[in-house]
Amino acid sequence: MALLAVDVGAGTQDILLFEDGVAIENSAKMVMPSQTVIVGKRIDKARIRRRDVSLTGTTMGGGASTRAIKREIDSGLRVYATPKAALTVHDDLERVRKMGVMVGDEAPPEAEVVKTGDLDIPALKATFESFGLDMPKNVAVAVQDHGYSPERSNRIVRFEEMAKVLDSGGDLRSFAHLDPPPLFNRMVAVKETLDSFGLRPVIMDTGPAAIFGAIQDSRASDPALVLNIGNGHVIGAVVADGRITALFEHHTSALTAEKLLRFSKRLCDGALTNEEVFEDGGHGAHVVEAPGSGKIRSVVVTGPNRERFLGSGILGRLGPLISAAPGGDMMIAGCLGLVEGWKALR
Repeated sequence: MALLAVDVGAGTQDILLFEDGVAIENSAKMVMPSQTVIVGKRIDKARIRRRDVSLTGTTMGGGASTRAIKREIDSGLRVYATPKAALTVHDDLERVRKMGVMVGDEAPPEAEVVKTGDLDIPALKATFESFGLDMPKNVAVAVQDHGYSPERSNRIVRFEEMAKVLDSGGDLRSFAHLDPPPLFNRMVAVKETLDSFGLRPVIMDTGPAAIFGAIQDSRASDPALVLNIGNGHVIGAVVADGRITALFEHHTSALTAEKLLRFSKRLCDGALTNEEVFEDGGHGAHVVEAPGSGKIRSVVVTGPNRERFLGSGILGRLGPLISAAPGGDMMIAGCLGLVEGWKALR
C-alpha cells in the first residue's frame, strides 16, 4: 500500500510518501511552502506589476494569502473573487465585500488569475514523476479548519467541535474523516479537490494529526503531555491509552514559555477552562480526564517553533522532556498521524 500524506500548515506543507515495506527513514518526503504562502506570493507579484487579480478555485487557509489580498487592495488595485475563494478571507461574504473584494463569478479578462486551494495536485504529481515516483491513489491530508461560522467567532465553533470529539472518546478514529462534516468547509474543499482527481481521501485536522504522530516517538510514555508548536498555533493535549483526554489551543505568537507552562500545568491538573484560554485570545480548552501534573510521564514537544520554548528548559518541570522525532524527523509528525488515521479508517 502506498499513501501520500500532506500536512498543511500556516508556513509549510509537509509531505510524506508512505509505502509498505519501506522504512520511514528511507521514504520520500518534502517540506515545502504551504499553498497559502504560494498564493500570497503570486498576489504580491501581481501587485508589484500593478495588476488586478481574480481569485478562482476553492476555500483554503488564510494567513499569508489574506494579508496579500489586503496589500493588493491597499495599493489601489482590485481583487475579484468567486464566492468559494472569497470564503478564504472570512465566512461572512458581506464583510469580505466591505473589505474591498468584489465577490462574484466574473472578473475582467485583464485581471491576473490566481487559483486558490490548499492542494496543488498537478504540482505534486509532476514533482513525484520527476524523481521516478508514482503518485499514489490514496491521499491523507490535514488542514486546520475553524468551521464555517459567519455569525459567531469561529474560534468558539472550532472548539465546540473539538470538545464533542473528546466527549465521544477522543481516539484517533474520531478525528479522521472519509467525509468531513459540512461545517468544516475547508476540509470539504480538500476532499472535493481530491475527488476531482480520482483520489481516495482521508481528512484530519492538523492539531490531532500532529499529536497522534508525535506520540509515536518510542521514548514517549503515557500519560503524556504532547505539545505541537506550529508556525501559527500551539496545541497541547493529554494523551493516555491512545486517546486525547484534555486539549487546549492558542496562537504561537501570543505565548511565552512561562505562559505555555502555566496553561499546560493547569490542563494536566484538569483546572484549565475554555474561557481562560479564549479570553487570552486563544481558541479554547476542554478537559474530559486529567491525570494531574505530577503523574505526567513525558512531555513530548514537536513543531517547527519548538526551539523557541525548549531553550529555557522550563517545560521540563512537568516531566521528562522529549523533542519528538518520530521516524527520525520532527517535521513529519503530522504526516505519521495521518498515516495512522488512514489505517484506522481504510
